[in-house]
Amino acid sequence: MGKRLFALVFVWLCLLASSALADASVNRALLVGCDRFVTQEDTTPSSENNVTQMAEALSGGAMNLETLITRKNDVDSPAELEELIQAAFAQADDNDVSYFYISTHGLWEQGQPNGDMTLLLSDGRREMGVTADMLRAMFDKIDGTKVLIIDACHAGAMIGKGVHAPFDNVFQGSEYKVICSSGGAEESWFWSGMEEGEAMVGAGYFSGAVVRALSAKGNYGADTNRDGAITLTELKRYLRDNHGASTVYTYPEEDGFAVLSYDAASYTGRRRDSAIEGLSFEGDLLTLLEPTVAFSFTVQRPVQVAYQMVYQQDGRWDFEHGRLLYDNAEMFGTYGDARDVLSPGLKERTVTLDLTDAGSYGYALLQIITQSDGVPTLVSSRALCVPPASGDPQLTILPQSGFCPSQQEELGFVVEHIYPCELTVTIEDASGKTVRRLASRMASRPQQLSPRGSTFCWNGLLTNGTPAEPGAYNIRVKAYIGDEVYEALYEGVMVLESNG
Repeated sequence: MGKRLFALVFVWLCLLASSALADASVNRALLVGCDRFVTQEDTTPSSENNVTQMAEALSGGAMNLETLITRKNDVDSPAELEELIQAAFAQADDNDVSYFYISTHGLWEQGQPNGDMTLLLSDGRREMGVTADMLRAMFDKIDGTKVLIIDACHAGAMIGKGVHAPFDNVFQGSEYKVICSSGGAEESWFWSGMEEGEAMVGAGYFSGAVVRALSAKGNYGADTNRDGAITLTELKRYLRDNHGASTVYTYPEEDGFAVLSYDAASYTGRRRDSAIEGLSFEGDLLTLLEPTVAFSFTVQRPVQVAYQMVYQQDGRWDFEHGRLLYDNAEMFGTYGDARDVLSPGLKERTVTLDLTDAGSYGYALLQIITQSDGVPTLVSSRALCVPPASGDPQLTILPQSGFCPSQQEELGFVVEHIYPCELTVTIEDASGKTVRRLASRMASRPQQLSPRGSTFCWNGLLTNGTPAEPGAYNIRVKAYIGDEVYEALYEGVMVLESNG
């Protein structure tokens, strides 16, 4: 009897083990970069380096990648890209996660179908494009969860964000998680480069921010609650705060999917290659009377720190005329014999805008840079908002007419405002009661929309996290400029019932 019982227990344990193995998630990654083009500007070696550092980031934590394929400057057709997708992910099942990153030029114009948003594939001799619709068709053949990180100009058009219209999301569906480096109207090719000998070195601003968010190199910066799981929501929040050159968008909104996990209990939280940490801003709204931004950070080891202020000209960042200021506050301190080197410890700093460059109102980009052995590293960039002293922003709300949250749809809308300003955006039920607050005196940021404005998205959840009942809802927007408050109301946005 004892032997028989032992045999039954043994079989039961084997079944549990095999079931656990069957349910285990397998992670795979495909990373593609294109720098050399036939019709567009050469970005060498930005995309190549983006792929390298993204591979390092995704290889860390608890990713345990079964497959990691990197391709640099040799993918020049949709057919070749599809072959790579199949090679990387064909073995995926419903429990698996497939990561795809691409760094390249993106093409899209306002008014085009979002499915026509095009990513260029090129080796410098031959160049073809893969549209959002084509990319969706390729990944629909792959089972499981697909995480797409699109590092390209106009990337947000793919998910209908950062655009005036249309708001269609090519990657709508529970199996897709999408991170876009920019809104549909924005450029995002920005990268930091310098000559080293006869070669150029450098990488993209967006990819650098993603790496700092997801890896020990940046102290897993996006993990604000330090629980060892960096969710899509945490990643977006970190990138919005630390990547100001373009506006990062994600789908779905407020998603708890863990993009990356790591062992928080055993992680010491200190890396020698992380020179400064704990960067914190007091705010990103400046006034003409007090055009000064205050922030603090902790220096981990002696390092040079500089601040670059870049202003907008004609709706675009004027990097060519950015002004660089070295932090020399400790030039007579312990490390005073080394030019502009800061000693370890907490630092509190202020930087004042030059209004001769900024104008009476507009946007500025504060970049915080460290330099070690002559190599600069962009640590963070913050978009700063400078409203005029007074003036009617001429608010207009342009939404979709309706959406169905139970089908993973989201409500996209544009708030047009001709001036930079603070915005409060709320969703109300038919009786006028606020059921969700999307923004509370949030400083607007440049999104290259024409007419100018800001884009927002509601996923259909109420303040308590429950789904909104089908019916009519209103959008209320308040804009704050000087001592005045301006208001706009759009009535009758429909939350639709599922049709199946």
